[in-house]
Amino acid sequence: MLLIGLPLWFVERLRRKRVAYINNTPYVLLAVDVPKETEQSPKAVESIFTAVAGSHTTHNKYKTYWVGKYQEPFSFEIVSLGGYIQFFMRVPEKNRDLIEAAIYAQYPDANIVESEDYVNRIPDNFDTDEYDLWGTELILENKEVYPIRTYVEFEHQASEDFKDPMASMLELLSRIHPDEDVWMQILITPTDDKWKEAGYQEVKRLVEGKPPTKPGLWSGISSGLINTIRLMADSLVTYTEEEQSAATSEVVVPRVLKLTPGQRDVIEAIERKISKIGFYTKIRWLYWGRRDTFVKGRGVEGFMGTIKQFNTQNLNALKPASKTMTKADYILTKKRITWRQKKLLRAYKLRSPFRGWGWGRIMNIEELATIWHFPVMTVKAPLVRKTDVKKAEPPFSLPLVKRGAAASESPASVGGGDVPGNIPFVE
Repeated sequence: MLLIGLPLWFVERLRRKRVAYINNTPYVLLAVDVPKETEQSPKAVESIFTAVAGSHTTHNKYKTYWVGKYQEPFSFEIVSLGGYIQFFMRVPEKNRDLIEAAIYAQYPDANIVESEDYVNRIPDNFDTDEYDLWGTELILENKEVYPIRTYVEFEHQASEDFKDPMASMLELLSRIHPDEDVWMQILITPTDDKWKEAGYQEVKRLVEGKPPTKPGLWSGISSGLINTIRLMADSLVTYTEEEQSAATSEVVVPRVLKLTPGQRDVIEAIERKISKIGFYTKIRWLYWGRRDTFVKGRGVEGFMGTIKQFNTQNLNALKPASKTMTKADYILTKKRITWRQKKLLRAYKLRSPFRGWGWGRIMNIEELATIWHFPVMTVKAPLVRKTDVKKAEPPFSLPLVKRGAAASESPASVGGGDVPGNIPFVE
């Protein structure tokens, strides 16, 4: 009994410690106003995610498994609050300067302000008779080393026209009614490069033509016996000199040269994915509104149609995790749906990397930048919050005065008069 109870106690204690550690970490929610006219492609957002990867830290085993220290997650969100579209980022307070510097480096005209959390718009125990909620988590359909369709494939090779995949999503979000909300959350947790080893092994398997699953014990024994019998049979056969020379002169074609164009594309895609930084990723989608205006064709089927543009038949695809979807069949459906709705809403509000379907799956910076990026200037989404003015650097000759310093201690102003009251101060 002790052998069973002790490991269960340790796992539960570790879970509680990690949840407490994440909950006690100060976070800040940043609202990002999109630049009005930007020619930057999603490639610029890859640099932002690369900066996030710089926050990765490692802890020793004592701090990891006993104290419960864990890598802090970041949340990148796109929401439609009654049709009003806003980009958000929820980051640890200690990493705020890191994220803001990365955004301003790529988008100098962007505007970043600290914002109140919008998740309080939906009560934890909302009236299910008056309101309805649909939501789910998205997971990868194939192994995580296989990429989804990224923004690189949305550019026409001949004309070099970029068809922004964000256009259809923003168009959908702009059609949300005033008494409805749509939230999308991409929760990413920095990690090391150990996940890439599975990609190297998958490439090796595809090049060598091995089956995707390991053979069982009996199949291994039987194949070994067959190979042994073939070797014994070959040793009993005698060949003429002409037959031996023909056999030795036969050209052996390497397996890699026998690959079809489709197989080569798959291998190149895997190698491209593992060549970039990856994150453990959880994607949540939530559609909420009054029952009299709640239309699944707008907030559910429309969303699934938008997500399918990132799917491919030979690589990977995003699909809803059935265990997190807010639906149920057969028995006590209403109670089970209500329980799932509140469970998903709670996980979203907490931005929890632990709740829901597993710990997330690996997605690299190119995949993340495809799903979450600022729209290019050709995307005409009227309800996306955009910057109204451009920022400019202050004049180089503008004097700086320490706050609280007397006029006699300040640099002399032009003409020998008093220092103007609107000069910026430094602490």
